[in-house]
Amino acid sequence: MMKHTSVLSLAAATALFCGAAQAADDVTSPLYLTSELEALSTTSLAYNRTHIKHDSAKEDFILKETALVGIAPETSVLAAIGNRFNTKHLTNNDYNNDINLDYELGIKKNFRSADGVIIQTGASYYTYNPRSWFGRSPEAKEKIRAEHGNTRWYKELRGEIKAGYEIEDGLMPYGAFGMSGNIDDSDRELYYSALIGVHKLEYDWSFDAGLRYDFDFSDNDNQDLYVQGAADYFLTDTMTFGAYADYRLVGSNNPKVSYAYTTEVRFRILF
Repeated sequence: MMKHTSVLSLAAATALFCGAAQAADDVTSPLYLTSELEALSTTSLAYNRTHIKHDSAKEDFILKETALVGIAPETSVLAAIGNRFNTKHLTNNDYNNDINLDYELGIKKNFRSADGVIIQTGASYYTYNPRSWFGRSPEAKEKIRAEHGNTRWYKELRGEIKAGYEIEDGLMPYGAFGMSGNIDDSDRELYYSALIGVHKLEYDWSFDAGLRYDFDFSDNDNQDLYVQGAADYFLTDTMTFGAYADYRLVGSNNPKVSYAYTTEVRFRILF
C-alpha cells in the first residue's frame, strides 16, 4: 500500500503540473485587457497579399509593435507603431522607401457581469505616413499629389464594440463590430467590419477561429467575407508565441479581387 506521504507528494505534484499547464491569465483572449500598471507587448510580422483580376497584386510586409497598458480597473491604453517595408521579390515596391510608418493610439474598457458576459468598447486614432496630426483640405491634397505624385499620408478614427461569454473549460464565443472613417476626405466615407468567432484556452495552447465580414456603402459596393484563425503557445504564463491567418472566401467589389489573404507570426509578453 502506498504511504500517506507518497499520496500527498503525488497529489501536490499533480496540482503543480495542472496549475502550470493551464495559463494563469489568457493574454491571447480577444477581450483581454491588462491590469493596472501592467503592460502587454505584442510584436508581429505580417504579410498581406491582394490580387486584382487582370492586374498586379497589392502586397504588404509589415512589422508592428503594439502595447496595451492598464491605467485603471478594466481600462487600458493602446499604442502601436508599424512599418511597411519595400522588399524586393516580396512586395511590389509601391512605397518610396523602407521607412513607411503607421501609428495608432486609443483606449479600451471592459464591462463584466457576474454570469461571465464581457462587453468591451474601444476607440482609437490611426495615421499612416503622417506629415501632421490634423486634417488636410482637398486643395492641400491636390498640391501634394502634384508635387510628390501621391497622397500616401492617411488618417482615420476607429471605434469598436465586442461582446463575449466566458464558458467553463476556457471556451468563449464572441462577436465584434467595428467602424472606421478617413477624416481627411470631405465625404467622410465609413468602413465597417463584423466578426463572429470562438476562442478556446486549452492548457498551454489557445485557439481562435471566426468569420469576418468587411463592407462599406460606397459606389464600389465593397463586400468581403473572410475566414480567420489563430493558434498561440504559452511559453510561460506571461509569454506566448503564435500565428494568425485569414483568407477571403467571397466578395463583391470593383475592381474585382481574385483572392486576398494575410499570414502573421507574433510574440506576446506581459510585464
